[in-house]
Amino acid sequence: MTLLVPDFMGGASYGDAGENSNMYELLTRYGVPASNARQIVSQLPLYWGTQPFTSGPVYAGAIIVFLFILGLFVVKSRMKLWLLTITILSVLLAWGRNFMFFSNFFLDYFPMYNKFIAEFAIPLLAILALKKIFDRESDNASLMRGLKYTTILIGAILLILIAIPGALFDFSSISDIDYLNNVGFPQEMQNEALSALHADRISTLRADAFRSLIYIALAVGLLWFYLKKKVSTTYVIAGMALLIIIDMWSVNWRYLNNDNFVRSSVAENPFKPSAADSQIMRDKELGFRVLNLTVSPFNDASTSYFHHSIGGYHGAKLERYQELIDFQIQPEMAQILTVLRSSADASKLDVLLRNLPVLNMLNTKYLIIMSQEGPVPLLNPYAYGTSWFVNDYRIVANADEEIDALGDIDPLLTLIVDKRFEGELQGKRFEKDTSGFIRMTDYKPNHLTYESSATSEQLAVFSEIYYPNGWNAFIDGQPASHFRADWTLRAMLVPAGEHTIEFKFEPVLFAQGERISLASSILLLLLLVVYAVVEIRKKV
Repeated sequence: MTLLVPDFMGGASYGDAGENSNMYELLTRYGVPASNARQIVSQLPLYWGTQPFTSGPVYAGAIIVFLFILGLFVVKSRMKLWLLTITILSVLLAWGRNFMFFSNFFLDYFPMYNKFIAEFAIPLLAILALKKIFDRESDNASLMRGLKYTTILIGAILLILIAIPGALFDFSSISDIDYLNNVGFPQEMQNEALSALHADRISTLRADAFRSLIYIALAVGLLWFYLKKKVSTTYVIAGMALLIIIDMWSVNWRYLNNDNFVRSSVAENPFKPSAADSQIMRDKELGFRVLNLTVSPFNDASTSYFHHSIGGYHGAKLERYQELIDFQIQPEMAQILTVLRSSADASKLDVLLRNLPVLNMLNTKYLIIMSQEGPVPLLNPYAYGTSWFVNDYRIVANADEEIDALGDIDPLLTLIVDKRFEGELQGKRFEKDTSGFIRMTDYKPNHLTYESSATSEQLAVFSEIYYPNGWNAFIDGQPASHFRADWTLRAMLVPAGEHTIEFKFEPVLFAQGERISLASSILLLLLLVVYAVVEIRKKV
C-alpha cells in the first residue's frame, strides 16, 4: 500500500507531527513547555508497522500506480503479464520475514539478488498504458471503460482509507509503551498519550490518502479530456509529467532535503575525536578493541571511525556475531553498567573486569564511559590480547552448548570446540610452555601477521572472527588448517619452534571476477579493433 499512499504505515520510524498534532495539544494541555513539546513531536514514532526501524516508505507514485492498474485493463500484449508477474514476485520478496520461506529460497538459490524490481515494472507498464492511449490503437469506448474501472477501484480504496481507517487498523505498535517510558510520560498520562499517538497516525494516513486521491483525480481529468478530444497530446504529456514530478518530489523531499547535505569538509571528517578517543589513539598496540558505553554500541558507527570497535553498525551483520551479542556480550555490558551506576569502588569494578570472559576474549582493552567531565577511557588490564595459547579444550555436541559454555569457562585456559571440528584435535594433548609466546606483528584488514615460539606443539587462539569464505591461514608461507572455536574465534595447531603465522583474505569469487572482467575488457578491445579495421577497409 505504500506504493500508492506514501505514509500508509506512518513513514519513517520517527517523524515530525507538527504543532497541530494531537500529541502537541496533549503535551501543552498538561503544562509541558512549548519548546519541549515541539521537540517531542518532531521525533514522534509515527511508524506503526512491524519493522524494527525504517527510513521511509517505498513509494512508486500515486499516478504511476494508477496508470499501472490502468495498463492491466487496456494493454493487450504479453508484456503486461510479465510485468505483473515480476511486480508480484518483487512484492512477495519485499515481505521478508513475513514470508520467510520464499525469501530464504531466493537467498539460498539466487545469490546477490538485491533489486526491488517492482519499481521498474510498475512505471514501465504505466508508460505502456499511456502509449496505448496516445497511439489510439483501441477504440475510445474500451479506453474509457478501462479508465472508469481503474478510477472506481483505486478511488474506492483511497476513500475507504480516508473515511474509516480506524475500522481497518488499530494503529498501535509493540514499542509504544517503551517509547512513552523512555520519553518520560507519567503513568497517569500514558493512556491519553497512546490515544493521541494513534490519532496522529490516523491523521497521517488520511492526509496522504487524500493527497494521492487529488493527484489521481487530476490525472484522470487530463486523460478524460484527452479521450473526449478536448486537449491535445502535448498538453496531456506535459500535464502528466508535471503532476508526477510534483508528486514524487514532494514525497522525496521529506526524506532527502537540505538537512541531508553538508560541506565536503564535514563529509570528509564526519566525526571529531573526543578526549577519550584521543587518549586511546595514543596507544599504539596492535589489534585491541574498544567498547563505547556512552552510545548505543551496536547502532552507532562513530567509535569504529577511530578504533577497532566491539560494536558498530552494518545492515548485513554476521548472524553468528549477532547471536554472541544477544547471548553473551549484552549480559556482560549490563553487568558493567550496573556496577558503574551503583558508584561501586574501584576494587569491585576490577573484579568484574577480570570476570568478563567474552569481552576479554574479544580483546576489549578499553571501555569508554561517561563521567561528569564527559566521555573518559577505562583501561581493562584483563583483555586477553590478539592471540594466546591454551592447554585444554572441550568438545561440545552442538551450537547451543557451545555458546552457553562461553559463560562458564576461562577462555584464556580452555577452548570450546564444536563437534564438527573434532577431527582437528583428535588425540591431541598440550603442555603449558612458560617460555612460549604468540603475538601479532602486523595488522592490515585483509592480512594479519603473527610470530610464535614454543618448545612443543601448541593450540593457538586468535581474537578474530572465523570466516572460512575467503580467509586462508599460512605457517611460514605454507597453507595451514584452522578452525572455529569459542563460538566465533579462530584456532589452529602451531608446531614447536619459531614460526610466522599469517591470515590472508583471498576470496575465490573475487579473483574469478577479476579474471572474467579482464578477459571481457580484452575481448571488447579486440572487437573494437576488428570493427575499426572493417570500417577502414570499406572506405578504402
